[in-house]
Amino acid sequence: MNGSNTDKDNFDWKDNTIEWKDIIKKEARGFEKGDDLGEVQDIGKEFVVTERGRLKKNKFYLPKHLVKGYDGDTLWFNITEEEAEDNFKKDRPPNEGEYSRYHSASVTQQYNAESSSNSESAGDASKFQSKYNLEDRLPRIERQTRIEDTRRGETSNNSVIEDWDSIIHKGVRTKEMQSLGNVSAVTESSIIITSEGAKDEYNVPKDEVEGFNGSEVLLNATSDRLDQFRVKIPR
Repeated sequence: MNGSNTDKDNFDWKDNTIEWKDIIKKEARGFEKGDDLGEVQDIGKEFVVTERGRLKKNKFYLPKHLVKGYDGDTLWFNITEEEAEDNFKKDRPPNEGEYSRYHSASVTQQYNAESSSNSESAGDASKFQSKYNLEDRLPRIERQTRIEDTRRGETSNNSVIEDWDSIIHKGVRTKEMQSLGNVSAVTESSIIITSEGAKDEYNVPKDEVEGFNGSEVLLNATSDRLDQFRVKIPR
């Protein structure tokens, strides 16, 4: 009993949260199905601005209090694509206080409950909540791996690809669905992608792979972001 109290007293909420400014240009997705909610463009007091689309850009003003958490790559929301389209696709920011009705669904309450599950006192949870403000920082969560299972038409949290060798010589597409080239090799931690004509080569971590539909590998990274994985080839 004393041990759990000690753990609670030593819990540093900041170690388990991140500043909102650090998620600019990160992708946003719906936690339930992995729905694409766009790329984070700006942060407001009560909302996150995302943008989605190629030719026609649509803006979404997503309530901060519907955030599930950030896993280091993706900002996850307790919002489906349909809800985003119906309620949060706007041409201008919401009025001040318009999103206050979402505060009752705040992830802060869920976060407090998990963090204080070993505590015997409800007062400990309220004390923790007074320190943590979702409008200032957001919680970190474990990395979520979600893929489209074309056989069932569902999204799962299982391993991205069971047999990595099966993707060798398969085509690869970026997050914007641009063709990148083909998988030429697979290592323990990454896949090697060679562009058409062998002009460029990329050493992409397996964590950047979103899924495999049987014919093409789908990446979680945009074309611009892939520059950091480009391999210098001697000419």
